[in-house]
Amino acid sequence: MNRASQSSAPGPEMVNAVAEMLRNLEQISDDPSIVGQCPELPGIVLDKVFATCLDREGPEYAQVNRDYQALRAHYFKALAAHPVGRALAALAVGSAGVELMELGRPPAVVAEVRSSGSRPARRRRESYNCHHIVPKSIRPQSDAVPVNHPTNFVVAKTTRCGLDQSENPHHFWHSLFLHPQTHNAPAEPIPIYVVRPIFPFYPPITQGFRTVEELRKKLAALGAPQLPEVWETRILEFSKATRHKTYAVPKEFHEITRMFGDLYKAQNKDPALNQQMRSSLAEQGAQLAADFLPAGAYVNGKQLPPDHKPRKSIPVIESQKKPETVVQPPPARRKGRSTKRPLQKPAFQPQPKHQKV
Repeated sequence: MNRASQSSAPGPEMVNAVAEMLRNLEQISDDPSIVGQCPELPGIVLDKVFATCLDREGPEYAQVNRDYQALRAHYFKALAAHPVGRALAALAVGSAGVELMELGRPPAVVAEVRSSGSRPARRRRESYNCHHIVPKSIRPQSDAVPVNHPTNFVVAKTTRCGLDQSENPHHFWHSLFLHPQTHNAPAEPIPIYVVRPIFPFYPPITQGFRTVEELRKKLAALGAPQLPEVWETRILEFSKATRHKTYAVPKEFHEITRMFGDLYKAQNKDPALNQQMRSSLAEQGAQLAADFLPAGAYVNGKQLPPDHKPRKSIPVIESQKKPETVVQPPPARRKGRSTKRPLQKPAFQPQPKHQKV
């Protein structure tokens, strides 16, 4: 992220697009019980889109990724500036996370500091990434689902702790749904069921709330605005679905979640090895994905038969409404000659690397 993105305020187009995104989330369903319909994935629906897969090394994917990088900082700022977005951000990522978003940066939280004897203190960071609901690696047939638009973004927790992947719903979604459906996919457009959280942050809370009074008291303590009733109800339903505890990725999915993250480790960059790992993940993930996906979905290149009935119940929608707002990446700044002395770069925290997913 360049210095101009950090210092500039989000434009009216991005502000309006974030407002539209929040309105769309509210309109997904007026039944709050939808939040807890799938215990493994509370607050999640599957959105059916028809799309073709892109070459992750090709020019089209590269352009989509460049456009996203130019928009990302403005999206974080606009989301933190919106009253509803700010309140939901405070609940999900805390005050420190909101401050980072105001700077145009993805939220990250120092969860704990450990110290043992003469060893230096070790900090455990909880990291979040801006996840594309319809991933950058596919091309939707319909213009109702623009890839680089706030209506296609969610800020998702991406904290990896070795074998324990309980705090990594972001990679869980990729390993269970997106990778099995796109690996070995046919060249023609196919239905792809993408994960669409009905919250702009996931998980939306870091603690349980049994009553609306508890929720309002927490928001007041955070100095955040109060929420409209629709969001209060959803938060309480999510807390109920997780038994008033912090959401954790179910243990039976930790292995495939870890396998997805391993694809992007430096030691696994060899093309042949990486392809072998992708095939292994698709094969293992396909068996689990079939428990959630409806008939007609593709898993590891094979279409589920018409008589297929998923073992798990998860709501399915099909987004048809084209966004009313348009956001364009800001034009690249030309580099001109300057006689000024170079400024020393401030000691910002390192930015997380956004992977080709």
